[in-house]
Amino acid sequence: MRTMLSKWQQKISDGVDRLTLAVSPRRAYLRRAYRFAYDALDNSRTRKPRGNLSGSGDAHLTESALSRLREICRDMGRNNPIVKGLLATETKGVVGSETKVEARTKDERWNERAERLWRAEMVDQPCDVTGRFNFHMLLKLAYQSYRRDGDDFIVFGPDMLWLVEGQQCGTPHGLPAAQHYEVVNGVATAKSDGHVVGYYIGKADRWGFIQGDAYGWLTPDRVHHVFNPDRVSYTRGEPILTSAIDWIDKLYGYANAALVAAKVNALFVMALTKRFPEGTLPSIRQTANPPSFSEEGFKQEKLGAGLIYECAPGEDAKAIAAQHPSAEFESFFLRCLMVVARPLCLPLMLATLDYSGATFMNARIAYQEAWDQWKDEQNLVVKPLVSRIWRWKVQQWLARGELAPREDAFEHEVVCKRWPYVDPYKEAMADKVDLENGTNTRTAIVARTGRDYRDVVREQVRERKTEEQEGLLLPGESEEPDDGKEASDVPESE
Repeated sequence: MRTMLSKWQQKISDGVDRLTLAVSPRRAYLRRAYRFAYDALDNSRTRKPRGNLSGSGDAHLTESALSRLREICRDMGRNNPIVKGLLATETKGVVGSETKVEARTKDERWNERAERLWRAEMVDQPCDVTGRFNFHMLLKLAYQSYRRDGDDFIVFGPDMLWLVEGQQCGTPHGLPAAQHYEVVNGVATAKSDGHVVGYYIGKADRWGFIQGDAYGWLTPDRVHHVFNPDRVSYTRGEPILTSAIDWIDKLYGYANAALVAAKVNALFVMALTKRFPEGTLPSIRQTANPPSFSEEGFKQEKLGAGLIYECAPGEDAKAIAAQHPSAEFESFFLRCLMVVARPLCLPLMLATLDYSGATFMNARIAYQEAWDQWKDEQNLVVKPLVSRIWRWKVQQWLARGELAPREDAFEHEVVCKRWPYVDPYKEAMADKVDLENGTNTRTAIVARTGRDYRDVVREQVRERKTEEQEGLLLPGESEEPDDGKEASDVPESE
């Protein structure tokens, strides 16, 4: 019954489209564009009919469905301040302005040489094929694209990186079926075990496909695919805000309606009424600015600030009082925003960046929840990507003879962004108590700031030596660090 009703609704809607096209092509176009965008939700899991519960409910995203979802989220990322702010907050928290890579071989001079090469070739100059972005900016764009679009691809060239956004990977038009692998959303997987064997990357076309005469085939050794899967069988990821699209639209529409109501309430709106039956009024006055008419045929008069309108015989002016939005608007809006921010695991305090009335305990708990989520993103997404880029560069340096070959040449550590204390004094006192009780280590405390404990100790030793050479030490001060260890005595880890 539901299926038959849906078919009749579709036929009626198509008839209205044809009628609208005959009357107003522009309105027909806008109506069609709107339906095209949001029909994606009806074809995806977000609004899947639940009358038949026999299915698994996890059908793989088709090229068309994924493309439409991506377009909706990209549009919201450009035009919706809520979505744009949420993605910017998460990207800033996870990636930040600098992600460090430290070589960890047993040769300190080799390490310093490798880190200098990294800074010279990846940080101090552009490292992407467009010649515009250095490593930190490229990493920021890659992470934001992965969260907004569902996935992205880093392609390794001879000496440059190529950031490929999700719509550039797709199945080419007219691609013949292969015998040993199948292609879904531009990703080719072996039919035997689902292993990825290659990617089709080219010029984006409509419906999630790429043009059949403008694409390239890239093997997995040249591509690092970052995506957000829901199941192990997925080859592509869906935008992180897919489940919140409907909520975002409703919340934004509710906010706009409340804003219009508040604006109308702030104005003195009047309506002109006639006091006599039709046909008994005098003829219409001839004015310099004749009244306009709405699309429905109703006469409209434009009133300005401080304007005294002279009514025609038989007309009366009555004020219209608009209802101001409910006093619960703010609390209701914030509760809805909590639902929108849930896919990103952002607490309300960070989703709004409003700290008014926040206590130290509330702020600390909110940040702790966000930090746990950001650490997962760093460990599962950022670090594997950065590590692969580091190994790619080390291979180049070894091939060019700029670094000497070593068995441990690829040993390194990715140091991601860490976050400042909510209250530095209280946090420092808590760390001091933990150290005295033996429930924490200096290594763990320093790691929270995004640094390495061994590097801190070495810097302390160098500073002490500099102070001694310059005669800056006070009487009784020692050149040794506070814990009595020389740099060479610092263990590899605590």
